[in-house]
Amino acid sequence: MRSFGLYVQSLKPYTKLLAVVLSVALIGSTLAFGGVAAVNQTSDGDQQQTAYLKVVHASPDAPPVDVMVKNETVLSDVPFGAVSDYLALEAGTYNVTIAAAGDSETVVFDGEVTLEPRSVTTLAASGEISEGAETTFELVAYEDTAPAPADNESALRVIHLSPDAPTVDITTSGGSVVLADNVSFQNASDYVTVPEGNHTLELREATGDNDGPVVTTVNVSLSGGTAYSAMAVGYLDTDDEPADTEFEVILAEDATNTTTGVQLPFN
Repeated sequence: MRSFGLYVQSLKPYTKLLAVVLSVALIGSTLAFGGVAAVNQTSDGDQQQTAYLKVVHASPDAPPVDVMVKNETVLSDVPFGAVSDYLALEAGTYNVTIAAAGDSETVVFDGEVTLEPRSVTTLAASGEISEGAETTFELVAYEDTAPAPADNESALRVIHLSPDAPTVDITTSGGSVVLADNVSFQNASDYVTVPEGNHTLELREATGDNDGPVVTTVNVSLSGGTAYSAMAVGYLDTDDEPADTEFEVILAEDATNTTTGVQLPFN
């Protein structure tokens, strides 16, 4: 059994470039970073057409990538494990191309992504690109629909993005409390409410009684009034895999639903 520390993925410099280019080139709205979000407040109608999107590079054997939207490069040299902050975009359908950084001929994804009005989404670049890999590369979308937790509680879900990890149950230490049941690759558990503070979680091979052998343990530190996605990425065993990308869990803050709409996690 291996134990891994869990860390909060901080905003990397490339996300500012993506936000600026998308905001200017696609919709003309603005997104400020460093903990403060600002969206163009032109009219209520415009706000009703806004979608919010967070992106994560979770393909363990993919190189750093460039991202093209409508044939324009909006993101360059994005490394594995990088997570963006939320981007404010006009709802609609966009053609998205993902290619190896600096090599536009090596395309790993070319397709359309549709964002619904007032949706809040985490979009994961998932699976593998190597010849003969057991999973295929694809973009997987997850709705960020966490209920707003109380000030002394947190909302938590697990997203399974580790290609060689089995279907898992997630429990607290010792298996006393089941937080998620039967989560398979590229799927996500429902949000659950847990007390704020430090917790040790156990990822177990899924069984009917949630008492399977522990695959790995994860230490988490959760703040009150905050929602999180704990994203399991990388390989549990790199010996027989196409890349030496070790398993880790990325903890990212999610938007929450409130009585007045959507609260984004900007402090």
